[in-house]
Amino acid sequence: MKRLLIMRHAKSDWASGSAEDFDRPLNARGQQDVPLLARFLAGAAPPDLVLASAARRAQETAIRLLEGLDPTPELVLDGRLYLSTPDALATVLAASAGDASSVVVIAHNPGVEEWASHLSGATIHLPPGAIACIESAAESWHDVGRRQGPLRWLITPKLLKRGTSLS
Repeated sequence: MKRLLIMRHAKSDWASGSAEDFDRPLNARGQQDVPLLARFLAGAAPPDLVLASAARRAQETAIRLLEGLDPTPELVLDGRLYLSTPDALATVLAASAGDASSVVVIAHNPGVEEWASHLSGATIHLPPGAIACIESAAESWHDVGRRQGPLRWLITPKLLKRGTSLS
């Protein structure tokens, strides 16, 4: 069984003054949300690998996530995940996941919502920091990233702050 965790980066700072979208950092709420998500993942679905967009807000999300996970999974930053399509997300997953059994892919909307929706067969909304868990009995990550599988849970920082977990 392979577990794909599709995550939208945490809340970013639109007021940072950065002229480039790629360089936008997390805002204070985003920085506070990631440790909650890490605690949830540590108990519900600890990943073996984190694949993240090279954009600053996705990198910061990934680094803060790793700080709350033990053992610390491998981190791979990939520029192809920045504002990528579902097909590009699946391609990076297939090329990078190797023999991991649980992978978090941290990227951007609309690609992550479209990918999670396609894979689950449902309409998925991923606000900043949300994680959709899709499980698959497929043997290769190439198949996991392209074929439908059941949505096991969907968690958001807002739900975690309310003390709700869906594991």
